[in-house]
Amino acid sequence: MEHTSFEAGNKKILTKIWQFFYRDKVFLISFFIALNAMVFGQAHFTTKFFDWKVIATVFGLMLVIGGFRESGLLRYIGETMVSKSKTTRQLVRFTTNLTFFLAVFFTNDLTILTMLPLYLYITKHVENRKSVYLGAAFIVPACHMGSTLLPFGNPHNLYVYNFFHMSTNNLEFFKGTIPMWLMGLLVLNLACFLIDRDPIHVDTKPKDFNIVEVMVFVALMVLMATSVFTKVAIGGINFYWFAAGITALIVFLYKRELFKTADYHLILTFMCFFIIVGNLVDIDQITTFVSHIGSSSQGAFLGTVLISQVISNISSAVLMSPFTSHGMAVLLGADVGGVGMLTASMATLIAYKVIAIQARGELAGFARYFAYCMVAFLIILSVLGLIVVSVI
Repeated sequence: MEHTSFEAGNKKILTKIWQFFYRDKVFLISFFIALNAMVFGQAHFTTKFFDWKVIATVFGLMLVIGGFRESGLLRYIGETMVSKSKTTRQLVRFTTNLTFFLAVFFTNDLTILTMLPLYLYITKHVENRKSVYLGAAFIVPACHMGSTLLPFGNPHNLYVYNFFHMSTNNLEFFKGTIPMWLMGLLVLNLACFLIDRDPIHVDTKPKDFNIVEVMVFVALMVLMATSVFTKVAIGGINFYWFAAGITALIVFLYKRELFKTADYHLILTFMCFFIIVGNLVDIDQITTFVSHIGSSSQGAFLGTVLISQVISNISSAVLMSPFTSHGMAVLLGADVGGVGMLTASMATLIAYKVIAIQARGELAGFARYFAYCMVAFLIILSVLGLIVVSVI
């Protein structure tokens, strides 16, 4: 009896471990690549390529962003804006632009998880389904282009910003992100003209949000943003550890359930790719090939875009960065590269999963226009990105 119970307990533990690995395919792939890199590299665990500032900051931002989601602020803003729509085109334009500007501060994943379900719910009775399908697809590039602007707009921006020691004081960072951000906004608004102007009535009333929670997490967001831009050390300890620690402590005391919502797979994926890069530098054939791709800003940009389609934009940014001096090209390549295949970014995959769950009966229609739009936006934004990296 005890032996049977012991076996059942072990089986349960092994099942949980497998589920943890299998739940996030990007993490699973990066984990196996890291193992292989260690086999073919020097199998060392040096922290030379580990960016602890990114890991600490991403964790702190996850808790803060989770707090904004729980407060209901983003949904309130979304419902307030779309409730003013009178036509399908106006609704899609409101949704697309709101998604774009929310992504500046709240990252791709949270913005998609807020705006896409709301959009699908509001448009479920709209008769012109083609326009609805297109509008849903626009949300994905809106997220990626909106989050381009700031260093903490998404994890790979933060990584590249820190890896290449970019500065916001002399506009080194913004001279690349602002043009791309503005052109992305222009392309999205031009795309909205593809939507028909059918009259609609949006039947939704904005729900209240928790003002106290919003104030708490605004303060924590300011703290985490400050840690991104500062290089101050307190008692020999970098400020970003203090910022992440204070954020974690306040969240633990005030709303500890947010720890369950943090994306630990993302942090582990970063660590896996730090290990991968640390071991790949010992393989001459690979370093020579990747360095050749990244020898020019155009090559670094296109290389990052294309690699993103296979292993995601976060992973491609980590992989390309040590082998090129063109940091802005890598950053913009990762931003643009998030648009395209489902594997191109977690945000794109989340969007598809939301549609599959919330609009299961129309998945074929959504998937078809989703594919059309991703290819079109990827090509257009890649061309614009090449222009930007060639000029700056």
